[in-house]
Amino acid sequence: MTLSDDDGLLASGRLGGEEDGRAAVEVTSTKRVVRRGVVVSVALSPPKGDRFAWAIQKLAEMGVDEVIPVRTSRSVRDWDGQRWRRVETRLRTVAREAAMQSRQAFVTRVVDPMPLEESLRVSGASLVVLAPMGSVRLRECLPEDATAVRLVVGPEGGFEPSELDRAIEFGATVAGLGDQILRTETAAVVSVALVLHRYGRLG
Repeated sequence: MTLSDDDGLLASGRLGGEEDGRAAVEVTSTKRVVRRGVVVSVALSPPKGDRFAWAIQKLAEMGVDEVIPVRTSRSVRDWDGQRWRRVETRLRTVAREAAMQSRQAFVTRVVDPMPLEESLRVSGASLVVLAPMGSVRLRECLPEDATAVRLVVGPEGGFEPSELDRAIEFGATVAGLGDQILRTETAAVVSVALVLHRYGRLG
C-alpha cells in the first residue's frame, strides 16, 4: 500500500495485520516529494446539490492546492456558521479520498467560506476571474513567470457587473473559456486543467 502524511512524504508498505483496532503497516520505503510548479487555488461559488462535492473531488484528483467557497451576490448557497460545520467534514473527506485515489502527496485544502472581496485579496498570485464576457481567453492571460494563480469562478447566474469592476480594481484579469456557457463546476475543472497544463503540472 502507499501512504502519505499530507506534507510531501510518500511511503510504500505492507499491511501486516491489526493492532488495537488499527491497521499495522510495515513501511518498506519512503521518499520526500517537493511541491513544484505554480501554486493553484480556486475560489468557487458553490452550486446546488452535490455538484460542489463533485467539483472538489475532481479538483483534488488533479492536485489543486486550495478550494475556497465564496459568497457572491447571486450565490445559490450560503454556508455560514453551523451550516458550514455540518458539511465541511464531508467536503474535506471528499478531498482526502480523491488525493488517496490519485496518489497525491498533498491533500487539497478546503477552507472556510469567505466573501468574494476577501477571496480577491491575494498577494503574489496572478488573479483571474472567469466570466463569459471575458475580454481575453484564459490561455492568453497566464504569465510565463507566475508562481501562483488564483482562479475565481462565479455562481450559476454569473457575477454582477459591480463585482467584476471590483475584481479589476484588485488587479484581476477577466477571462473567458470560449463562446459556450459552462456550468460553475465544469468551468472550474476546465480552467484548472488549462492552468495546470500551462505550467507543466498536468499533461
